[in-house]
Amino acid sequence: METDLFLIRHGETEWNRKLRYQGQTDIDLNETGFNQARLLSESLENQKITRIYTSDLKRAANTASIIAKPHDLKLNKEKKLREISFGEWEGMNYEEITKEYPKLFKKWRNDPVSVSPPEGETFSEFQERVIYIINRIKDLHTGERVAIVSHGGTIRVYLAHILSMPLIENKKLSIHNTSLSHIKIYDNRAVIKTLNSMCHLKDSIH
Repeated sequence: METDLFLIRHGETEWNRKLRYQGQTDIDLNETGFNQARLLSESLENQKITRIYTSDLKRAANTASIIAKPHDLKLNKEKKLREISFGEWEGMNYEEITKEYPKLFKKWRNDPVSVSPPEGETFSEFQERVIYIINRIKDLHTGERVAIVSHGGTIRVYLAHILSMPLIENKKLSIHNTSLSHIKIYDNRAVIKTLNSMCHLKDSIH
């Protein structure tokens, strides 16, 4: 039996635009982000999506709400679909973190799998919760077409798992705002059919 998972990143926020670490801080979409979500929703109108799951953070949930409307589907919010927690680094940019936490940031950059920001998560902890919740969604809805709206990091670490990539290499996967990655599962064998598709954004792709 075939199951389809559509992994979708939320639309743009002001912190995305300003290159600030968002993590689990509840930042909403900006005007561009809402427009991106509408364009994606239009491109998915004819897809027979049967369920929509979303991170409970506003930027994901509001993206999911726009996608869900043409399909008349309710949102299933899951905290475990959140972005990685960057702890005390949330709201800061690269320059600010390197200035305030020079030694720890260097250590984290070299080994984010086992080193965490202050009060944050390691990538190992992050991937473990993401694999758990997406596999649970997959098992609950075998044979269905399920949209999962979450975050760039969430999608990257799950794709790294499917591809059997070393977790530290997950940043080599580019996941754009409102991009769509389609995974088809054949009797527990996952195949990536589409990666980081941005066709719906047309001339707005940077």
